[in-house]
Amino acid sequence: MPMGWGLRRARTFPSVHGKRVAGRGKGARAAICALSLLSAIPARAQSVADFYKTHNLTIVVGIVAGSTYDLSARLIARGMTRHLPGNPAVVVQNMHGANSIISANYVYNAAPKDGSVIWTGSRLAAFEPLFGNSNAKYDALKARWLGSTASENGVVAVWHAAPHLTAQDLFDKELIVGATDPGGDTYMYPTALNRLLGAKFKLIGGYAGPEPIALAMERGEVQGNGSWSWSNIPFAHPQWLAEKKIRVLMQLGVDKHPDLQDVPLATEFAKTDEQRQVLSILMGMKKFSFPFFAPPGVPEDRAAALQKAFEETLRDEEFLADSKTQGRGVGMAGGAETTAAYRAAYALPENVIERAREVAR
Repeated sequence: MPMGWGLRRARTFPSVHGKRVAGRGKGARAAICALSLLSAIPARAQSVADFYKTHNLTIVVGIVAGSTYDLSARLIARGMTRHLPGNPAVVVQNMHGANSIISANYVYNAAPKDGSVIWTGSRLAAFEPLFGNSNAKYDALKARWLGSTASENGVVAVWHAAPHLTAQDLFDKELIVGATDPGGDTYMYPTALNRLLGAKFKLIGGYAGPEPIALAMERGEVQGNGSWSWSNIPFAHPQWLAEKKIRVLMQLGVDKHPDLQDVPLATEFAKTDEQRQVLSILMGMKKFSFPFFAPPGVPEDRAAALQKAFEETLRDEEFLADSKTQGRGVGMAGGAETTAAYRAAYALPENVIERAREVAR
């Protein structure tokens, strides 16, 4: 056979998936058709259960370990591992700083967008972009809000030696209150009430949190706390209530707490529609006190599974019992309610939002 004859008779066909198919006539054409059909069949998508069987869920908490936010995250963690398909291990990771903005920036922008990382932290974080905080590098309306584990009414509480007997006294007499640095509840709410309603709080800043302020009240360094989480008081200082060492003069929240039906809300002292609208923003923060979100970009099936597992956890008997033990058994909210409330706040007239920025900073 002459050299090169076989090469002239052989027919070479186009490559399929990077492989060249050589052959003759119908057999080669059949091979091409078979490979083409295979290439048209998509790879089976990984199920939600399969994903979480091989991936942990990390909850990034924007407040220090041992805080009420941290305890809330750990309660949710125990429920999520039961209710998520695949029953993943759930890891709680604390990343505190800048009143939870650092952690929110990380989860929204840098963390994996595969459903393996969610966020929880300060109730103020969702409103930081609304208030024009340039350090908040996230869009609160694009986050996937899973919900909130509880509402949290703040209270204005004074030591028994203070001359303030009623909420009206807060507008008639100066009250010296302990506060954290700007950005925290104990600073923002008394400041806002001063600027918006004419209250007479005098802030002594620099305290690390509510317990150092409580110690300062006991020592006589300050007369009270201008925004103390009500659930913390019977939990941490039940004897103060039993012995009437403190008086609760005002509530900071959307609705009255079941334990405090005789204590007026701050909103009752608003005199104009604008004041009421501004207070609706500020007190709305209290309603969704322990919020959670997944970042945008998470595949829809996993985002929906996270949403479902979170809301099932809120109805979980073990979660409810633990929440009640920690004094936070009221005001739980799912993702739809939380998202709707945030959208309503961002949709308020610009003059109301601008006024809220002015009084809250």
